Amino acid sequence: MSNGGDDLHAWLTFLRRWRNAEPADPHGLPPLAPESLPADGWFRFVQLLNSALTERLQAWVDGLLKALTAAGDEFDRGRALAQGRRGLVPIRAVAGHPGLPEPLARHLRGLVDEQVVLVQQTLEEGVETLRRAGGDGRLVENRLRTLRENSLTASVAQFPGPLDEWATEPVRPSRRIITGPSTTAG
Repeated sequence: MSNGGDDLHAWLTFLRRWRNAEPADPHGLPPLAPESLPADGWFRFVQLLNSALTERLQAWVDGLLKALTAAGDEFDRGRALAQGRRGLVPIRAVAGHPGLPEPLARHLRGLVDEQVVLVQQTLEEGVETLRRAGGDGRLVENRLRTLRENSLTASVAQFPGPLDEWATEPVRPSRRIITGPSTTAG
């Protein structure tokens, strides 16, 4: 069994690499217990964890906005939103890591999820602003449909995210359900 200092060192090394988008795998991180560290050490760790999550979330938002701005059509925007959801998986995985005390992990995951909801709302409000400014109604409707059909908040329902994207349920139900002939007698 490792001591609190070694466990903390593993986490600190991981967070410093992860916050800079360097290769870092959270799967081998040991569990941390606040009581195994001095109070000031635990406080500094939580500050570093918050800072790393904030930086990664900001980088995620910046990348998403850049991709949405560069998108030439609604298909490209939908793809950017889908990639944005995939980009949230590692952020949510660190925020809710099982090695963190459960109340802290739940709180951090909730903060990340709140930010995702705010980004989705901001994107939709931007389109509504375009509508109020007299923008092309068809463009506005298509843009809103793209944002809602590829909602970033769909990632909030999944944690930490599937390892195999092809083995997941669709984010939304299919548009058409075809059933066979009725087997009940009339």
